[in-house]
Amino acid sequence: MKNNFLSGLIISLSVLVFFSCGDKKDYYSLGDIWISLGMIEKQDSDSNFIIYLDNGDTLVPATNDAPYFYLKNDQRVMVNYTILDEVGKSTKKFWVKINDLYDVLFKDIIELNEANNDSIGNDPVNIDNIWISKNLLNIEFKYLGGDKIHYINLTHQADNITNLSQSVELELRHNANNDSLKYSLTGIVTFNLKNIEISNQDSVNFIVKSTDYKGDEHTFNGTYYY
Repeated sequence: MKNNFLSGLIISLSVLVFFSCGDKKDYYSLGDIWISLGMIEKQDSDSNFIIYLDNGDTLVPATNDAPYFYLKNDQRVMVNYTILDEVGKSTKKFWVKINDLYDVLFKDIIELNEANNDSIGNDPVNIDNIWISKNLLNIEFKYLGGDKIHYINLTHQADNITNLSQSVELELRHNANNDSLKYSLTGIVTFNLKNIEISNQDSVNFIVKSTDYKGDEHTFNGTYYY
């Protein structure tokens, strides 16, 4: 279980600001920036890559001010960028200047069982925002902490995905590792919804349950189309 939980390291961001390329103008200024979520695809070398944004746009870096950032295929990132020009006559593919890159936690939904139930934790967590983009479920959340690494997971019961007549029940689980409650921190995590696909269906309904710091239970109802 150790490696599984190490992959659950929460990325904390003091400010989350999202701008869409839908606000693009007929001209581009070096003073304008956009911040979006996307997926990395490496090209023929470590320094060449493109980013597929959640809104369907493709970013082709012309310059990169974050050469220190370690890149890998299918990596979830938040990208701060400036649009330089369109690629050809495309309105969905752009030459950009990468101002900065941030790694975003990207995880599979895991099966809850007797072996991992306790270690996954039952600590509260507050969901600020939750939304679906293609096959991805994004959750922006707040938690209290101070000095230790926290873990976040989205779980399902072993037999929950086989019942075609009911929504798949998912639970957001948080393990604070007995950390102090010094600071209010913000994190963002993306979960791969492909784990809950059901054969011979083109969509699946699901429910995400969570418990906040007041002890109140919250639910989010969604439909994943595939």
